[in-house]
Amino acid sequence: MNIIKSTLIVIMAVSLSAGCNSGKHLLRKANKTFESGAYSKAITQYRKAISKISRREQILANYNMGECFRILNQNANAEQTYGRLVRRGDNIKDVLYRYTEVLVKNRKYDEAEKSLETFARQHPEDSRIENMKETIKHAREYDVKREKEYIVENFDIVNSISNDFCPIFATNDYETIFFTSSRQSGKKDRKRHDVTGEYVSNIYQTQLGKDGEWSKTMKVEDLCTKRNEEGAGAFNSAYTTLYLTKTQGQYDDLAGSSIYTANRDNNYNWSDPEIVNVVPDSISVGQPSISPDELTLYFVSDMPGGFGGHDIWKATRTSKNDTWEQPMNLGEKINTKGDEMFPYCRSENEFYFSSTGHVGLGGLDIYRAIQADDGSWTVENAGKPFNSSYDDFGIIFEGSTDNGYFTSNRSGGKGGDDIYHFYVNVPVIEYYVEGIILDAKNQTPLAGEVKMIGNNGSTLIRKTEKDGKYKFKLTANTDYLCIASADKHLNQKSRLSTAGYENSFLFTDTLNLMPTDKPIEIPNIFYEFGKADLNPQSKEALDKLLEIMNDNPSIIIELAAHTDSRGDNRVNDDLSQRRAQAVVDYMIDEGIKEDRMIAAGYGKREPKVVDSETVAQYPFLTAGRKLDDKYINTFKEDEEKFEICHQLNRRTELIVIGINK
Repeated sequence: MNIIKSTLIVIMAVSLSAGCNSGKHLLRKANKTFESGAYSKAITQYRKAISKISRREQILANYNMGECFRILNQNANAEQTYGRLVRRGDNIKDVLYRYTEVLVKNRKYDEAEKSLETFARQHPEDSRIENMKETIKHAREYDVKREKEYIVENFDIVNSISNDFCPIFATNDYETIFFTSSRQSGKKDRKRHDVTGEYVSNIYQTQLGKDGEWSKTMKVEDLCTKRNEEGAGAFNSAYTTLYLTKTQGQYDDLAGSSIYTANRDNNYNWSDPEIVNVVPDSISVGQPSISPDELTLYFVSDMPGGFGGHDIWKATRTSKNDTWEQPMNLGEKINTKGDEMFPYCRSENEFYFSSTGHVGLGGLDIYRAIQADDGSWTVENAGKPFNSSYDDFGIIFEGSTDNGYFTSNRSGGKGGDDIYHFYVNVPVIEYYVEGIILDAKNQTPLAGEVKMIGNNGSTLIRKTEKDGKYKFKLTANTDYLCIASADKHLNQKSRLSTAGYENSFLFTDTLNLMPTDKPIEIPNIFYEFGKADLNPQSKEALDKLLEIMNDNPSIIIELAAHTDSRGDNRVNDDLSQRRAQAVVDYMIDEGIKEDRMIAAGYGKREPKVVDSETVAQYPFLTAGRKLDDKYINTFKEDEEKFEICHQLNRRTELIVIGINK
């Protein structure tokens, strides 16, 4: 016995040594593959190496494997791998930060915040912390926003106290729906299933009437039997062939199910269902979904070769008349150790399914899968409001729209599984402008007219009452020119645009109209000292004057130029006349007709009378006082005020002297 025991010890020692060396070799190979960027291959190599390397080496191997999953957007696997390191306290490199990242991607915001707090305590100076806080905040807000983008309602017209599930559209106008139900349907002698405790499931239908109401549900008798269970699966794109599931035995058997097809003619008569030979009779399959071209059949089975419980498989054929080829498992991107069920093929490269194995909100969650040109899949959780902490499955869409139906046993339903209708919550987006037209001098409201001219060809007109208020409803993505007019006032305009506004918005506007019964000063028209040449700085003021003339095409004006009180009368009269004429000439060059303007030089003969606006700007002045030499000289000791008074007298004014009929 001692010899045998010694021999065993030697054999074990040699074996352990060989295993250790083999593990180091596999780890070096995996690390090299990881560094080369072949992440998918590296994952396989790390998995082979993990059990054959030391505890210390496993830490780095697991971290690198987590990085592979993260980079490949396999976020559920990344979360699991990083989480294993975190729970063990193996805080190598950025594992806590990476763990936080994938928790956010997997919509686990509370856990992500806790992970980030731990990371922040260990690395308080890390510049990424604040950014990640914002990322979590915005991601959480997006989820809430996304939930609000849809309205989900219990499709109570079809639901019962029993299980009602897996709706499918039975016509191309989406106005007939088939679904599966385990309701009693009025047959008191029906037996309950020994496995589920429910009545035998059959196929039912409802139709949308001309009154917009769904009809009372009816069993599709031609497709149903008394002793077998039937479940609606999917129609072909022409809605002439139904792929359905039927149990192979009776309600009290534990036999499996098979996929059948039944054809419908133009008179809605059904052929006898025929079995679809995709697997041997001994294998249970069901929940079929057919691609638009009818060349790919998706179905669910727990047959050997899968990844866990029930997996999603597919069978293909080269034409509708050919036999189905050997089924293929959709692979680990789709299937997990949990259950993947209820596939729904929406297009050639997009389908939905439910799973207990992918990261979700609890129970069965609905997932969207997109297939790339290279055949690889990208899977994402459909999120709220489609998913809940309960079972959510069997989703369908109305063609290319975002409206449709799905099944859930969430709280608030009528029975077990209920069918829910969802549709995009399109808020009523409205744009309005509210405003008022006022006298620019005394700020009193004016009765007048407001016109809104849109670049979409629309013209809106409102008469204002004595309160001067107006309101318009506007159109989206439109630029508007607003023109206000009132008797004995110059027209005034403003602009606004609804372009770029995604939500309802109320614009406000105030239009100040200058009265025409008093001179209107055009400020900031400057001349070269002692000359009539217009200074380049005057362009903005001159453009404002040009705008007034264009906005009020019927007015005839006098352009009056004034000088201060210093200097010879004859010189000032001549200078002011030439300055007024310079402004008129400028207007003519810009296209204003000569017969609409008169140039008048008043020299220093008409000093400015101080008004309330002037006092608001220069409080040392008194309203109603004329800026003549006597008044100006009261400020002679204060050079600044003295010069302001003379400056105010040097002005150019617009006076409306007539209206062209």
